[in-house]
Amino acid sequence: MRSRPFTRWLLLAAVLILGGAAGVTLVDLQRAASPSPDAAVLAGTGLEPVGRALERKLRPKLLDTATARLKRQLEEGRYRPMNPKAGGRVIVLMYHDAVPQRDKNSVWFDTTPAEFAADLAFLRSNGAHFITLDQLHHHLTLGTPLPNNPVALTFDDGYRGFYTYIYPVLKRERTPAAMFPHTDYVGTTNDRPKMTWDELRRLDREGLITIGSHTLSHPADLSKLPGEVQRRELLESKWVLERELGHPIAYVTYPNGKGDVVTWKIAREVGYSMGFMEEWQLAGDSPDMLSIGRYIQTQLRRAWRDLQGTEDARTGYLERPLKDSPVRLEYHGALALIRGGRAQSRLSPYREGVTDFIAQSGAVAGINGTFFADPYLKSLDNTIIGPVMAAPYNRYVPERNPYLLPRIVERPLVLWNAKRIAFMPFKLDMNRLETVHALMPDFTDAFVGGAWIVHKGKSAWPFKNPPSDHTDRRPRVFFGLADGEPVLGASLRNVSTAELAGMAAAAGVEEAVLLDSGYSTSLVYGKRLIAVGKAWEKVPSRPVPHAIVLLGQPEQVAGKSN
Repeated sequence: MRSRPFTRWLLLAAVLILGGAAGVTLVDLQRAASPSPDAAVLAGTGLEPVGRALERKLRPKLLDTATARLKRQLEEGRYRPMNPKAGGRVIVLMYHDAVPQRDKNSVWFDTTPAEFAADLAFLRSNGAHFITLDQLHHHLTLGTPLPNNPVALTFDDGYRGFYTYIYPVLKRERTPAAMFPHTDYVGTTNDRPKMTWDELRRLDREGLITIGSHTLSHPADLSKLPGEVQRRELLESKWVLERELGHPIAYVTYPNGKGDVVTWKIAREVGYSMGFMEEWQLAGDSPDMLSIGRYIQTQLRRAWRDLQGTEDARTGYLERPLKDSPVRLEYHGALALIRGGRAQSRLSPYREGVTDFIAQSGAVAGINGTFFADPYLKSLDNTIIGPVMAAPYNRYVPERNPYLLPRIVERPLVLWNAKRIAFMPFKLDMNRLETVHALMPDFTDAFVGGAWIVHKGKSAWPFKNPPSDHTDRRPRVFFGLADGEPVLGASLRNVSTAELAGMAAAAGVEEAVLLDSGYSTSLVYGKRLIAVGKAWEKVPSRPVPHAIVLLGQPEQVAGKSN
């Protein structure tokens, strides 16, 4: 029969490792494991019985650590929209398998330890700082600052090559990364073996690697599958990982980077807070938090060039105060500007001329508005492309075509009220009123322009996601801001969008967004037609469903020339 001292030392061995992590020393445990004197003796020595020592020193610390980790993981799983104020100048790199050296069986997505080490050396020598996916999530949603030149490393498919050749390098250099296994293949041993659950649990436990989902079976293109199949792939892989690892899974990568608005909607519904595509773009230029762009590792140099682009050249959130001033007309060569007053977005139940919008609102001037869905000349449809907030309705009208939304991502959303105006790249979440309210709670007017063409007083060429006809030479118009005043601008000759941007910047316009041009062009001051498109049935330009007018008082001198 085993003695009581043996039992005590067995207990000591069982808790020794945990005790060290919790601050319990070996001497503490040795003393506590010795034969217990009565309470009076213990009180005199300052020692405690084993149970009380562990309760006081060990259990609370371990529970506090585990609770804090679980709270953090639950918080990361809560969906938040992308914050345009964050900036999002972050590279996310995507790797797959690792092989000891390249041979005839290697494919483009393989990397070798030498190649991976060279990638890390290039990035570090150029000032990169490696971040976790939690840091990325906090930055994109909450605006939490990141170090300069942030880079996140991700690995898809759960290959054992990562565990064998890459993880030792990451551990040695204390470099965080993320692994996304497809759960149906965990532990398989074909010609490209996958990590086992024990290996994945070790990665997860040691804390350097974030584990996320890559679906159950790695379908070639989720967007080609019925919604219920997509849901099963995304949801059940999440469940499997959570069961095996014992904590929430918040992040997902889509196989082959393929998905669409339905995929992203399902990913959000089943509980992911961040998802990754394979679009070669900085993280902040992505459509939303469930469709973050990544660069494949072979595009590392391109990714670095994109990251080094000057901040001024990259359009981002910008908010400025507005001032009250008289409405006036100016000419700057072949460019006409009307500036001042109070801008108001106007929406008709059908289509009208800009002169009609001016008459109905009592405005001094106006210009045709943003792009609309039905270009047919005699159509009465008033559906605007992108969300809009306009008088006389005074309600936020979202874009109702889900497949059109990704096509207008990064086009400028303009919000304003009587005192302030804001310009920002459009994201999918901005189709929801609550998202926009969080950015400007008291906005009264909104629309999405065709392209952000002037930023901080300079042409924003090359434009982000402009209309397909932006290079055509035609009459062109814009809405913008200069010296705290709203500005309506129109070319007096046929120009491309790039030429219009150069003319506007030269005239002192600080921010400008493209409005519908060509047939729709119509800049009006009082009863004067300053610039028009092509006439139809004696109407100066095509009737439009949307216009921007300037309310206020006209300047005594109607115009001046530069």
